[in-house]
Amino acid sequence: MRPLIGITMNLEEQEARDLNILDLDYGRAVYRAGGMPVPILCMEEAIPDIVNRLQGFLFTGGDDIHPRFYGERPLKSANMRLSPDARTRFEIKLILSAVKKKRPILAVCHGMQLMNVALGGSLFQDIPLQFKDHIRHAAKKKGEKVFHRVAILEGTRLFEVFGSSFVRVRSAHHQAVKNPGKGLRLSGLSSDGVIEALEGRDKAFLIAVQWHPEKTPDDKNTKKLFKALVDAARE
Repeated sequence: MRPLIGITMNLEEQEARDLNILDLDYGRAVYRAGGMPVPILCMEEAIPDIVNRLQGFLFTGGDDIHPRFYGERPLKSANMRLSPDARTRFEIKLILSAVKKKRPILAVCHGMQLMNVALGGSLFQDIPLQFKDHIRHAAKKKGEKVFHRVAILEGTRLFEVFGSSFVRVRSAHHQAVKNPGKGLRLSGLSSDGVIEALEGRDKAFLIAVQWHPEKTPDDKNTKKLFKALVDAARE
């Protein structure tokens, strides 16, 4: 039986309706790893049932979290495209509930930033503005693919998953973790010092990566990462 893996979705607020939208690559990655992808609607009242019925969670990419959620004001020169507050509020409540229940969690890009903020951490609002001598983390033009290496710290759960000190990743972000949230530890860095991966300090499966593994489905480390989530959900 495939374990049920809940996947968060983008929220698009329109005048007459609200839409939840999901990149199918997330669902494909979960299914190929042996899980059953379950899209999660942005409904706060459903959170208790969601957490009780699903065996694991994938928090996905998206736009920028408003700085008010980590106690800051938007920087005037920061190039931000804000995610709807309704999505942020919903996912913060969902991730806190899932952490409390010790459900296996994999968080990707915006999902990593969301998890960090939910646990009391903060973000760099704009890497080009706030990070000196940074490497490229995002495309400059539509359709461009950006890759770079990430160093994985030995002794971490992520190192156990990959079995390697370095991985090559596809990157698409302009924000990054500044101060890790409560209960999180560093597990991956890019060469410019940007935090690329975090994980929980206790035994529960909680891994967050700043890159987009769902966009490299044939990569061996992508397969290992999603399989680790699904395996943890089976336990």
